[in-house]
Amino acid sequence: MKESRMDRIEKGMEEFFRGMAELRKDAGEFREGMKELKEFQRETTEQIRELRESQKKTDESFRRVHNEILELKESQKKTDEQLNRTNEQLNRTNEQLNRTNEQLKWTDDQLDRTDEQLDRTDAQLKKTIKKLDDIGATLGEMGIVQGKIAEDLFYRNVRHVFGQKNMAFSDVRRNLKKKGVGEYDIVAVEKNTVLVVSVKNKLERYMIDSFLNEKLPKFRQIFPQYSDFRLIGGVGALVMDDGVGRYAEKKGLYVMTQNGEGGAMLVNRTNFTAKEF
Repeated sequence: MKESRMDRIEKGMEEFFRGMAELRKDAGEFREGMKELKEFQRETTEQIRELRESQKKTDESFRRVHNEILELKESQKKTDEQLNRTNEQLNRTNEQLNRTNEQLKWTDDQLDRTDEQLDRTDAQLKKTIKKLDDIGATLGEMGIVQGKIAEDLFYRNVRHVFGQKNMAFSDVRRNLKKKGVGEYDIVAVEKNTVLVVSVKNKLERYMIDSFLNEKLPKFRQIFPQYSDFRLIGGVGALVMDDGVGRYAEKKGLYVMTQNGEGGAMLVNRTNFTAKEF
């Protein structure tokens, strides 16, 4: 049986709604409106189906009555009356079908306008998604660049900054890592002491906790050559709130940030003593 226009429209709407379900949350209200339109279309289709079944039954009744009329001729008054009633019923059915056809035409027009609106919405969503992707890529690139700037700043200044604390590092390494296991931003060695520094663009409390609870405890395990060294920690950030800096200090970490001259400085209090991990 050839697929009708209404069946194609119904299938198209179902496919569209499955696709729209994957769009962003801000398309929810539009989807609800489309669900209501689909329900209206489903009810209209059901009415048409019922009317077609009614017409089919009426046509069958008409054929039976017509055959009786041919056999009994015009003398059968009751048959004539029944035929008249049947004709009236057919007329009413035709009138109802005409109204239904008008309603279907209106529905088709609505669906055509809806398709156009969906096409415009889809095109706009594609543009919006592309813009979001572009913004995400730009922000990602900015984050990478700022991360390199922060690492470079503290790497270049770590000897000078800690020299003011009478610590003379014999070896300073940047991005010390073991592939697939771990990486540390700055590692500086003075005699039997090793300083491990975590560098961020903007320092937050959860970053300090992650460094203390996850990364720093694994350092000696990943780099056993430092297993006999006294281990101390530090954090460095281009931007940090005073409260975050004090939190890191209370945890026993050296705290570095940039100064007003483009260099780096320690913000720990004068009586600060680093914790040995």
